[in-house]
Amino acid sequence: MTVQIAATADATTRDTIRRLTGGGPRRIAESAGITISHGEGAWLVDDDGKRYLDFATAMGVAAIGHGNPSWSTAIAAQAGRLAACVLHTHEHADYLDKLSHYVPAGLGRVALYSGGSEAVEVAIRLAQSHTGHRHVISFTTGFHGKTAGVRFTGHRYPDELPQLGIDWIHDVPYPLCLEHDAVDYPNCSDNGEGSVKALDAYAAHLDGVAAVMVEPVLGTAGNRPPQREFLRALRELCDSRKWVLILDESITGFGRLGANFAADYFGITPDILVLGKAIGGGYPLSGVAASGHLWDNSLYAELSGTSSSYGANPIACVAGSAVLDIVTAPGFLDNVRSTSEYLAAGLRELERNSPYVTHSRGVGMMLGFDLVDPATGAMASPELCRGLFRACLEQGLLIVGDVPSVRINPPLVLSRTDVDRALESLTAALCP
Repeated sequence: MTVQIAATADATTRDTIRRLTGGGPRRIAESAGITISHGEGAWLVDDDGKRYLDFATAMGVAAIGHGNPSWSTAIAAQAGRLAACVLHTHEHADYLDKLSHYVPAGLGRVALYSGGSEAVEVAIRLAQSHTGHRHVISFTTGFHGKTAGVRFTGHRYPDELPQLGIDWIHDVPYPLCLEHDAVDYPNCSDNGEGSVKALDAYAAHLDGVAAVMVEPVLGTAGNRPPQREFLRALRELCDSRKWVLILDESITGFGRLGANFAADYFGITPDILVLGKAIGGGYPLSGVAASGHLWDNSLYAELSGTSSSYGANPIACVAGSAVLDIVTAPGFLDNVRSTSEYLAAGLRELERNSPYVTHSRGVGMMLGFDLVDPATGAMASPELCRGLFRACLEQGLLIVGDVPSVRINPPLVLSRTDVDRALESLTAALCP
């Protein structure tokens, strides 16, 4: 009887969302067909009480896990004091001060927002305003949001682009690292020379480039890292051409790669850094970090130039501050690095043993692999992907795997015991 009630409630929830949501509901939620009641650390719990190790983390948002006590307590306490205010608050000042010491040196001035696309749009406008140029070059299969301008990055919606008269978004090939899995990726020495030259040649035909914008590791495309020295070469090109380099670290920031940011991991400093996803631990928060020189020599320098109704509200600032306390705690990044190496080794073994798994890859806790059809060797069909995704769910593991390019985004608080459990589930589901 209890199971029947839960199943009925679950069906009602799904039906309500399908009926009332604007546009289509989330694909992965439809593929899973379950409703989550709550989360506990690295785990999600559905209406029937079944537990799932969360290797999706809301696409990287829940990096500190679910229900973290210090984060939850801080938000609850602030909600009882002050949730929104148009005037200065201590919470805003305290958070900016703390964040200024965490972002890469020279990027200590940060404007706060509530969503990743909003932050990316601000970053682009900042570069265009500062340089006086309009063209922005991104990379094929990259993803930076779904708003009016940035939705065309990554070569998306090419038929719609001319309808809106947007001619300043461009994309060039991204130099994927195809020779190394996540275990030996640090040994990659390629620098994406072909892509850098192609970018430079393409830009020569444009009437002024404002910025080059790049995901340090491609997230939506399947957690695919670049050739290891590519970002250094790109930084050098932008310096020589006087282009603004924007790193969109919505996914890669706040410890995901075992470093504060991908900028630290790859040893470069961008001109503009986009902050998102894990920054708020689940509370809507994003940001744009840049030097005072850029901010002060742009249209944003005027009063209220960067203001946002939800940006920098006291609860968001407290949430962000709590996240920083967690990810800067002694041993946190050490655990991310050691646990991710352990998981990467397990995925290498999974690839050896599973007829469905190929091209395991990634950096830190941003891992992935491809699903193939053993009968043909081609990328798995949507039906096969959904079947394998559901097989993982039945084993108590949620992955972003209802598509051929699987993403593994575990919580950064993962333990080796959790990794063992995840690998057992993957083996049971993908090694018949």
